[in-house]
Amino acid sequence: MFTGIIETTTEITQRTNTSLTVLKPYFFDDIHKGMSIAVNGACLSVIDWDEKEMKFDVLSETFRKTNLQEVFFVNLERAMPANGRFEGHIVLGHVDKTILFLEKKEENSGTEYVFQKESQEFLNEKNEQYILKKGSISINGVSLTIGNITNTTFSVFLIPTTLNQTTFGSLKEGEKVNIEYDYLTKIIIASSQNTMRSIF
Repeated sequence: MFTGIIETTTEITQRTNTSLTVLKPYFFDDIHKGMSIAVNGACLSVIDWDEKEMKFDVLSETFRKTNLQEVFFVNLERAMPANGRFEGHIVLGHVDKTILFLEKKEENSGTEYVFQKESQEFLNEKNEQYILKKGSISINGVSLTIGNITNTTFSVFLIPTTLNQTTFGSLKEGEKVNIEYDYLTKIIIASSQNTMRSIF
């Protein structure tokens, strides 16, 4: 499990149809085979590493559901230890889909980033019900709070620290981002829907 608190960013150095290799941060000194690391929010398992790089197996489904075939820089987070501090929200590393970043609006003390709610690629997957004002969402692995919501878009507000310590600072309009909707919101909505079905 992850928390959406990004440890660092890194560069993808090699990409094949079945694997991904990235530069290994110098302080990732506890790497071992099978270790789970969230790469732009997608939970991947380490299969090989050396002093400079880490390699992961990647399923075709993972490539289909994420932006890992397109980006060159990614956010990294190691799985949270059982005795670790919980600072973000529950992030499983199971990316739901990609959507487009539309625009950013400068604020006095931060920046508003606006995203589309649904993408043409995943129109059959209706997930708008998980987008709740002040609810949690993971975007490229970053734990964020949903701000404004319209019929077709939602936004988050980013402080300078987030922009500097994640790939958000270099995000371009029209670029795809990975989305994982809040796990607790999914459970609550699924539970309420099951209850309604049992009643009627």
